Amino acid sequence: MDEAGRGPLAGPVVVAAVVLPEEPSAELCAARDSKTMTPKSRQRLFGVVRSQALAVSVAWAYPREIDAKNILRATLDAMGRSARRAAAKSGGGAALVLVDGPHRIREFSLAQEAVVDGDSRSLAVAAASIIAKVVRDRWMLRLERRRPGYGFARHKGYGTKRHLEALDALGPCDAHRRSYAPVARRMVETPR
Repeated sequence: MDEAGRGPLAGPVVVAAVVLPEEPSAELCAARDSKTMTPKSRQRLFGVVRSQALAVSVAWAYPREIDAKNILRATLDAMGRSARRAAAKSGGGAALVLVDGPHRIREFSLAQEAVVDGDSRSLAVAAASIIAKVVRDRWMLRLERRRPGYGFARHKGYGTKRHLEALDALGPCDAHRRSYAPVARRMVETPR
């Protein structure tokens, strides 16, 4: 499993868990860390992973959960939800959950291993990174239509100069993580 969206000032963290077949196709073996791929390649491999994986599960940690728990705890909780669903979809036979990064999921009954740089060391984690990134990017495109003016379609919620200028002009909206310092500094009486 892997996530997308821990660093942005706005939008959810999206976690994906993927169970791959024992002998993945050559096409599926082209999956790698989503951050190293072009958007077009990610889109293509998104379809490959969805069609060839034994199970795919996505879980979300929205800004309110992130603000209430903190980013790490909200992410790990979403990872637990996603992994349990993927294991159930695959018949519960998932032998080991590979978690991208240095942290293990707390209070989690399935066998797990934290794998630093997992998206470059494991095909399953790379496939999960593609699913998480594409799903989150699509969500941010929809958010742009609901909350115009912030530039979400372009910067995906990251703290770019344009995003910070929009925050100064418009104030935070409901998609912003209010516990993040750049957003907290720009809080106004009546957020959008």
